[in-house]
Amino acid sequence: MTPDDYCQEKAAPSGSSLYYSLLYQAPEQRRAIIAVHAFGREVGAVVDDCHDDDIALQTLHWWRTEIARAYAGNATHPVCQALQPALAAFELPQVQLLHIIEGHERDLRQAAYTSFAELEIYCQHVAGALQQLTAKICGFQQPETLNYARKLGTAIQLSHILRNRNRDTRRGKIYPPRDEISQKDFIQARYGDNMQSLLAAHIARIDDYFEQALNLLPAQDRAAQRYSLILCAIHRAMLKKLQKKLQERRWTNKLHTLNEQISLSPLHKLWIAWRTR
Repeated sequence: MTPDDYCQEKAAPSGSSLYYSLLYQAPEQRRAIIAVHAFGREVGAVVDDCHDDDIALQTLHWWRTEIARAYAGNATHPVCQALQPALAAFELPQVQLLHIIEGHERDLRQAAYTSFAELEIYCQHVAGALQQLTAKICGFQQPETLNYARKLGTAIQLSHILRNRNRDTRRGKIYPPRDEISQKDFIQARYGDNMQSLLAAHIARIDDYFEQALNLLPAQDRAAQRYSLILCAIHRAMLKKLQKKLQERRWTNKLHTLNEQISLSPLHKLWIAWRTR
C-alpha cells in the first residue's frame, strides 16, 4: 500500500463526505488535502483510542517530531510521507499542523469545558487549522479566505461534537459547556425543557457558524474553494436532518435520536457535490 493509498483509506474512503467533496478537485490538490485530513485523523485517534494519558501524550510528542522530519524531507509515517511533497508545493505552514496537535493535547488534558469560548478555541485548533491548510492547497486571492476556513472548521467540529455525543460521553468527554448545562443532565441525556432548549440553541449556533463562514468567503475565491463549499453543504444537510428528526419524534424517542449516527446516502452526497458552486 502506498502512502497515498493509506491516506485515502484513512480519510476519504468511497462514500465518505470528504470523498464526495473532492470529486472536482485537481489530482495533486486532492492528494494533498486527503493527506492533511489523514493527519488530523491519525492525531485524533491518539486521544480517542489510547486509554493511558501518559502514552497518548508521548505519542502526540512523537507526531511533533514526525512533522519536523517531514519538513526536513525524511518522514517515516505513511501519512507524513504522503504529506511531505505538499509542504513545499503549497507552502503549508508548520505552525498550523502543530496547532492540530495542540488542540488534541488540550482535549486529552481537559475532560469538560467551562464555557463556549474554551470550546471554540479547541475547535479552532483541531479543525480550523486543518481547514486553513486545505484552503492554502486549493488556492486563494484574498486573505479573508483563511478566516472563512477557520470559521468553517469550527462549525464542522461543533457539528461532529453534536452528532457524536453518545460516543464521547462513553469515553468521559463532555463538550457542551458547563455554563450551559449540568454534566449530570447531559450524561443522562434527560430530554426535558432544558435539554430541548439546549439542543435547539446548539443546532442554531452551529448553523449560524456555517452561515458566518460563507459570508466571509470572498466571491473571487469561491471557485477555488469548491471542495470546502461542498463539505460545508454536506455537513449542513446532516445538521438539518438531525434537527428534522428531533422535531418530528415524540419526546420519548428523542433520546434515541441523539444516539443515532446521522448520515446521508451516497446519492444525496453526490447531488450536493454536483449542485454546489
